[in-house]
Amino acid sequence: LGLLVDNAIVIVESIIVRRQQGDDAQTAAIESGRELAVPLLISSLTTAAAFLSIFLAESTVGEYTADIFKVTTIALLSSWVLAMTVIPLLSKKMIRLKAESTQASYQGVMYQAYRKILIPALKNRGLFLLVVAACFVAAIFGLKLVTKVFIPPTTNPIINAKFNMPRGTAIETTDAIVADIEAYMQTLQVSNEDIQTGKQGLRYWVSFIGKGAPRYTLSAAPEPRNPHHSSMILTTTDHLVIPEIIEQVQHYASEKYPDLKLQMKKLENGSPIDFPVSIRVSGSEFDDLYQIIAPIKDKLISLAGVMDVEDDWGARSKKLSIDINQDQARRANVSSQDVAVSLQAGLSGLELTEYREQDKLIPVTLRSVVADRQDIGKLDGMSVYSQSTGETVPLKQVADINIDWQYSIIKRKDRERTITVNTQLLPGVTATEVNAVFNPWLADYAKSWDYGYTYELGGESETSGDANQSIADKLIISAMIIVLLLVAQFNSIRKPLIILTTIPLGIIGVTIGLIVAHSIFGFFTILGIISLSGIIINNAIVLIDRIQIELESGRNTMDAIISATHQRLRPILLTTATTIGGMLPLWISHDPMFETMAVSIIFGLAFATLLTLVLVPVLYSLFYQVGFKDYEYS
Repeated sequence: LGLLVDNAIVIVESIIVRRQQGDDAQTAAIESGRELAVPLLISSLTTAAAFLSIFLAESTVGEYTADIFKVTTIALLSSWVLAMTVIPLLSKKMIRLKAESTQASYQGVMYQAYRKILIPALKNRGLFLLVVAACFVAAIFGLKLVTKVFIPPTTNPIINAKFNMPRGTAIETTDAIVADIEAYMQTLQVSNEDIQTGKQGLRYWVSFIGKGAPRYTLSAAPEPRNPHHSSMILTTTDHLVIPEIIEQVQHYASEKYPDLKLQMKKLENGSPIDFPVSIRVSGSEFDDLYQIIAPIKDKLISLAGVMDVEDDWGARSKKLSIDINQDQARRANVSSQDVAVSLQAGLSGLELTEYREQDKLIPVTLRSVVADRQDIGKLDGMSVYSQSTGETVPLKQVADINIDWQYSIIKRKDRERTITVNTQLLPGVTATEVNAVFNPWLADYAKSWDYGYTYELGGESETSGDANQSIADKLIISAMIIVLLLVAQFNSIRKPLIILTTIPLGIIGVTIGLIVAHSIFGFFTILGIISLSGIIINNAIVLIDRIQIELESGRNTMDAIISATHQRLRPILLTTATTIGGMLPLWISHDPMFETMAVSIIFGLAFATLLTLVLVPVLYSLFYQVGFKDYEYS
């Protein structure tokens, strides 16, 4: 909304100035449109090009934000078309002004205050540029004071919960545990009558035993079917009570079921991140991998704010190992397949046929009685049926039965055995804070590993890095388009260089805004900075184009710079104010996703505009060697 009226403001301002200088309504409208058509088109295209990297980003987060580029581009181009057609037409009918002298129009308080800053800066260019550079460096270091969060959770009153028992847990056990936790959650549930009295709490929930929840939102990642896993979706009366509910349920579950890994968190805005801190260790030997990750777990547990440190291979489980003696098996005319079929029939059951009852097919399964299946000692006497001879022999005669501790699951990444250490964090603790302490220690610890063992950072660090890199990879395309547009507009190298120099100045305001507003630095802050660069370019184009027009009208360079800055002061300030006004609702509403973007644009644009109105003339005078030492405004 703020950008939508920028072109119109510049056109109306130009028409008013021309009318004040004595032009009739039609001439002022036509000449203003002819003068500003190309500069405003270029400025609109450069602003849209700044958003292009968001649209081209090849990442999950890019899918969430691609529409920003589409909507902004359509709005800007529509704004330009309207500013070239409808606005001049309306101005001819609606603007009623008396002719005024140019000098009289620039004697207001705003212009006098502006000159008190501009002219000393032009006379002391070195000192002014040094101060700006110092502010920029301070802003870069000041970003370290801002909390880093990749994408904050949504404000929807929804909790996503995952229950994981040790691998091998029967689904009946999982069902009983979830049912018991549900019984406790009923004590936290509030009724409609309670809500009317102002009481907040848990409303409804739905559980999925042995599987993950369906993809009820784009950020949800359904888990595959597994007996030891269950999922739950909970709704509350307000998102503010979610931390309290999570704490109560987790406390009850950890006290009663210490083996249960319960993961509860708010619904996420961006791509799903199951564990905020995650480390993948790859290598060839099982035992060496476990020896490597043991100190990693100990270090993570010792850090403040860390909870539930575990690896994705899980604890080792007991397994039956049937070692067939092939020599004895051949003498007994028993094959390995005979042993496998007999074990399946005796333990899990062998499906022989199906029984049809109306429209249902019921399997008929052959297996031993319960007492034999659950008594491992009776396996020695289990009969193995030889399909070739039709005779049976005891299992002990052809095989040895052992109980081994084996890995419940073995995971690989890029064909390398990989163990992932995952960590949950306490409320209020960010992954950036933990990684700032843990990552340097991990880098030193990895130097002691044998050759062939490596690690990768996962979790929020990896996701944020991939998302930021996906935008950084496409920024070169945006930058090249912007440079080409500026060179085509001015047919010069120095003028585009002046404009591009002003872009980083927005960081000064961004840092101040994030600190003042107690906001976070995340993915959408970066989007705000990228958006900010396009808007700053817009203001600089309009200002430099006016300097060129003043020079073509016969003014000397000093007067052209001063006159152009005065003529563009009001429209630049107005366009800045409208853009800031368009962002204020996003800031005031404290939307977790777009608040940091709004704060970045509001404060960044405010400070960048004030600096641009001074820095662009200073750089112009520096690049074109225009001295202001003896200049006096008249």
